[in-house]
Amino acid sequence: MAERVEMSFRNKEVRMWFWIMVPAFIIGAIGLFLNDGQVPFLNLIVLGGGLVVYYTWRFLYRKKKRSTAN
Repeated sequence: MAERVEMSFRNKEVRMWFWIMVPAFIIGAIGLFLNDGQVPFLNLIVLGGGLVVYYTWRFLYRKKKRSTAN
């Protein structure tokens, strides 16, 4: 059976998602407005980078959590 996920700030994965993705979204939005269309994919690079950082952290966190549980 799948593991239940607690969607609150007590869950470390939810907190880290907000710590990483909210600044990435803000930087991407500011870049979109200040960019004037010169680099149209800048906000996608910032958001994609944020996702890569988050999922890399999540992978390492779950691997460490699994190894300490055994």
